[in-house]
Amino acid sequence: MNDMNGAIGGDPSSVSGHYPELGRFEGLTAAIRATAAEHGISLGDEPRPTVVDWTPQVAAFESPGRRMKVNVLLEERGFVIWLGSGRGLLSSASGTTADIVETARVIAAWKKGATLKELSDSFPFMTYSRLSQGYEDGNPEAVMWHLLLENQEFTQYRDLLAALHAEPRLAEMFPFFSMWTLRLARDAYREQAGELLIQQQADGSYLLWSSKAEEDKREFRRLDDLVAAAVALRTVL
Repeated sequence: MNDMNGAIGGDPSSVSGHYPELGRFEGLTAAIRATAAEHGISLGDEPRPTVVDWTPQVAAFESPGRRMKVNVLLEERGFVIWLGSGRGLLSSASGTTADIVETARVIAAWKKGATLKELSDSFPFMTYSRLSQGYEDGNPEAVMWHLLLENQEFTQYRDLLAALHAEPRLAEMFPFFSMWTLRLARDAYREQAGELLIQQQADGSYLLWSSKAEEDKREFRRLDDLVAAAVALRTVL
């Protein structure tokens, strides 16, 4: 996902030279809607706001299961677009364009159900990650395992990751690192609580515990024993 640093909201006078539309239409949301109407781009029946827009440099749109947000850059003309979809709105794409017409077309395409690939094919400035594609395809767990196993940053954990991934009951969990602790979440969409936590120690041993009993940490020297214990602990999450 593209870095959104530099995208701002606030006083439109500071960027009026780059965005005359903001003053003309009294805010980014109205500017995008007016541009869409002028070019025959349908943004659906989303109701217009009935109160004053206090964030004139930010626009937000929604449709069932999908969300769209647009900010503007400060130092140059650029509409920064973020798109979310799926359960928990975790599948996303982002990109920046100087063209407000293209911005409206991206929003329209996403609202109508475009896939990530379709979106990127039509608007090459819109990019997305392999994990976003995994969420869209319904297999974020498998994609995340592969990303971690391929990541050179986690070379020292490769044996651990490979051993856990080889066990089908653990491979169906969602793995990620937080503060150099490996976490295996029950649910990639954060709809169900429960995680297994594993720390690899400097002496080569492993600590295993669960989010339900964080004080109960068990130490293992052998990966086979760790995997067996993790499977057992997973059943009581």
